Amino acid sequence: MLTTVLSAIFVLGLLVFIHELGHFLAAKRMGIRVERFSLGFPPKMIGKTIGDTEYCISWIPLGGYVKMAGEQPDADGEEHGNEPWEFQSKSVGARAFVIAAGPGMNFVLAFIIFWLFYATMGVMLVDTTTVGRVENASPYAAAGLQVGDEILEIDQAPVDTWEDVRERLASGTAASLDLKVQREGQERALEVRYGGDDAAERLAGLDYFRASAVSSVIPDSPAEKAGLRSGDVITSVNGAPVTQWYEMVELIRVRPGMETTVSWTRNGQYHQVIVIPITAQDLDRETGDVIDIGQIGITQQDHIKRSPAGLVSSAGLAGTQLVNVTYTILGFVKKLVLGEVSTDSVGGPIAIARMAGDSARQGASSLFSFMAFLSINLAILNLLPIPALDGGQLLILGVEKVLRRPLSLRYRLIWQQTGMALLLVLMVFVVFNDITRIFR
Repeated sequence: MLTTVLSAIFVLGLLVFIHELGHFLAAKRMGIRVERFSLGFPPKMIGKTIGDTEYCISWIPLGGYVKMAGEQPDADGEEHGNEPWEFQSKSVGARAFVIAAGPGMNFVLAFIIFWLFYATMGVMLVDTTTVGRVENASPYAAAGLQVGDEILEIDQAPVDTWEDVRERLASGTAASLDLKVQREGQERALEVRYGGDDAAERLAGLDYFRASAVSSVIPDSPAEKAGLRSGDVITSVNGAPVTQWYEMVELIRVRPGMETTVSWTRNGQYHQVIVIPITAQDLDRETGDVIDIGQIGITQQDHIKRSPAGLVSSAGLAGTQLVNVTYTILGFVKKLVLGEVSTDSVGGPIAIARMAGDSARQGASSLFSFMAFLSINLAILNLLPIPALDGGQLLILGVEKVLRRPLSLRYRLIWQQTGMALLLVLMVFVVFNDITRIFR
């Protein structure tokens, strides 16, 4: 529990600080006076005034804000914008820069995290070309490829890692590919025929072999309490024999909170114990709904090796990762709007805290990976054209640019009040989702 709370405070606190720092620095750059920089929403807990700005921490830890001079009308409804240091006195472009700087800093933070990962840890490669899964409806099954086959060449080009395999398959445009594989000590030639040149289709239905061996055991997990250790090889779950990680995971996923018999071998000796997988949440791969899954707290990194990456190449890889994650999140938002995924999959602060705690227990790299993903989420959420969010303010500025005059104070107040009401409803909804998910 303590790990969850501290992890949530660290992750959310840093993300909110970075977001508001973007607004703050941009406002200073544009010559706008910043009256308050707050982590959290009122009432104020502590604060200190330095120069023109009060820096404070407030009691409601659901965000933060930067209050700029002349940004909102005063208590009497009087309009601002007469003084050069006020927000409303600046051009539309300057105000848009200040508003967009918050989400922009969240994108920058995610990029820096990705960059540091690649620069310090290198690129992870799957050091095998042995096939571990072939879907029955795939072109690979039709070609006769089998589990256990080692892919040696694709169109006469040698492959040494699974990344080589994926790159060769995805980059091909021909209607067919020639594979050379080794099966039971003998080389065989196979021809794979595709229905089109779509890269996603070529990569679907095929994965590499991963033994059901334990790489690490998470502290205080059901696996640790059951006596599992690094190097153990799981041989069966509830009497069903397993030889691969995929098989073992699928059998445990469907048993959250239920007694499950797990068998394994260690140094040639057989072990068996009953464990109760903890209940975790995941997205259903077909419907997108949030579902309960079972986990016993083991990780697997079989066949993984790291290839060094320089600072320049790491920056390129970080940029690609940033684009890919952003694209994935936007795709989810689109499906959510179109009703293609359930709103049950939307989480709030409680869900974020739980995921932060789970990530922290798996190690610093997992925690910072989660932070980068959440930072991109925060940036995209704030850019949505919802009143009171940064995207809603940018929309208003776009309207002003088209009309070549500012909207009246009355319309801006209506827009802001509507936004605050929508945000309140959204917050109640996600918190309700979080609470109901706990008791499912």
